[in-house]
This record gives sequence, structure tokens and C-alpha cells, in this order.
Amino acid sequence: MTNKTTKAIFLDRDGTIIWDKNYLASTNDIEYYPDTLSALKLMIQKGYKLYIITNQSGVGRGYFSLDTVHEIHRAIDLDLLSHGLPVFSGWGICPHAPDQNCDCRKPAPKLILDFMQKDKIEARGSWMVGDKVIDAECGLKAAIQGALVRETSLSQNKDYPFFKTLLEFAQSLPE
Repeated sequence: MTNKTTKAIFLDRDGTIIWDKNYLASTNDIEYYPDTLSALKLMIQKGYKLYIITNQSGVGRGYFSLDTVHEIHRAIDLDLLSHGLPVFSGWGICPHAPDQNCDCRKPAPKLILDFMQKDKIEARGSWMVGDKVIDAECGLKAAIQGALVRETSLSQNKDYPFFKTLLEFAQSLPE
């Protein structure tokens, strides 16, 4: 029996797999980027477990409830299933406002580290991908690789690999 390592991609939600709607509070407002499903499928085909790591400060600010966040995540999982894709292996959610000084808000690595320990994820070959520098920083703080996607103003940041789309990132991954 071979001892195959488990590698993962931790993805930011808003601005990475779905359009950032500035405090998304309704399943009716979920809108995927055109390449999202193709990118997720390719990552899965290349042997990665997929997780979402998301700051949802709208909960801490009182704009919507944690139940609303879970409802949105259930809707996204159902969308994946309807396209023949598995649901995400985990949803890491920081529900705190920035001024609450929690230990789970990106760029803090707690949510990633918890999944890595629980699911025996190998750091080597794993990634944190998002549209903001705090996403890539979170990856580095968790001792995995960090990458930026989509936000063209970030393409000038030489500290992290930049990809125009999530699909471009997925295509760059080794088998």
C-alpha cells in the first residue's frame, strides 16, 4: 500500500470563487466567475482537497447572522453537486469584525492549521489562494504556498505568484 500524501488548496471565497458583493447576505446574490467550476474540477483532478477559508466580518458587524453564512455555503455546495463536483472538504469561517482581535481572521493561519491537523494535510504542495495579499500571507504563515488571483492591481506584488484567473492558477499546478 502506498503512502500518498494529502495536498490541499485553501481558497478565499469572495473575490476568488465568487464575485465579491461586499457583505454577501443572500443566496440569490451568489455569482460565480466564469472559470470557477472548471478551475475547481481541474484542481480535484490533480489530486487536491479543496477548502474555503473566509473572513466574514459582516457577522461580527451585525449585518447578517452566522446562519446566513452557512446557508450561502450550503447553496454553493449544492451548486457544486449539481455540476458533478464534490462539495468542499471544509469551510473555515472567521465571523469576527477586524477590531475583535480574534486568532482566526486572515492573515492568521489558525483555520488552515486546524484543517491541516484534522485532515492530515501535507504542507508541501499545498496552497492558499485569494484575491488579497492577506490571503497569500495566511498561506505563508501556515507554512504553505500563497498565491494571488484576479485582482490586477496585485499583479505588481512580487512577493507572491499572481494569476489572472483561478483557472490559470489551476493549470499551473503539477499533476
